[in-house]
Amino acid sequence: MKHFFILALMCFTLNRAHAQDFLSNQLNNERVRQARDRSDRKIRKLFRDSGLSETPKYIYWRAFKLEDQLELWASDSSTNAYKRIKVYSICRGSGDLGPKRKFGDMQVPEGMYYIERYNPSSNYHLSMKVSYPNEVDLKFANKDNPGNEIYVHGDCVSVGCIPMTDSVMQEIYWITARSQAYQGNNAKIPIDIFPCRFTQKNWAYLQTNYAHKPNMIRFWKNIEDGYKFFNTYKIPPGYWVDDAGNYKIVFPQNYHLFNENH
Repeated sequence: MKHFFILALMCFTLNRAHAQDFLSNQLNNERVRQARDRSDRKIRKLFRDSGLSETPKYIYWRAFKLEDQLELWASDSSTNAYKRIKVYSICRGSGDLGPKRKFGDMQVPEGMYYIERYNPSSNYHLSMKVSYPNEVDLKFANKDNPGNEIYVHGDCVSVGCIPMTDSVMQEIYWITARSQAYQGNNAKIPIDIFPCRFTQKNWAYLQTNYAHKPNMIRFWKNIEDGYKFFNTYKIPPGYWVDDAGNYKIVFPQNYHLFNENH
């Protein structure tokens, strides 16, 4: 038992050291320092007013293309119900509803992803790379060039990305960086992208306007499983992918960490 507690303490200490290294490296960049200085106080109040600790711990992003919105949900524990913290406006859309399938199609991906990389020196102010293409995308996308440079970024321009104004991106970037630092380098901050909120009204719109694309309807019904899971449990879904390229929803959120294919 003594050895267990020593090992746990060592892991905790190492994780906190890595967290500080991550933040220190980020703060070497002037843009990140500006993001901290301009948004940190607002973020602390935002989380405090939501009944959470002031430091973002566990967060979940949900993007809705039809509504042009990016939702922030958060919790102080990965196993407790998440609370909706804020809804941000996506400042410019690109392409049509439906998943991305090849380089240059201008489509914003749809599916279940995570933040793969932070770029404080982006050509678009600040940016965070979305983990497109994932296993489902590779099953159906162009085999030679599915595309891969998909970001949440500033500068309010888009060719298949999720663009924000610079001031909003500063807030989003600093929130996500703080959560990443808290959870550790191996944690995967989830961001799921949907064509819309799957309400009855929106489903009627999708089935009317995309009836000629039955494969797309089937795909939307599949990712709706993740949407429903979160709406029911208020905990971000994990997933695995079957041989047919379907998402299979599982718990917990960072199931990806225990799956060698993720």
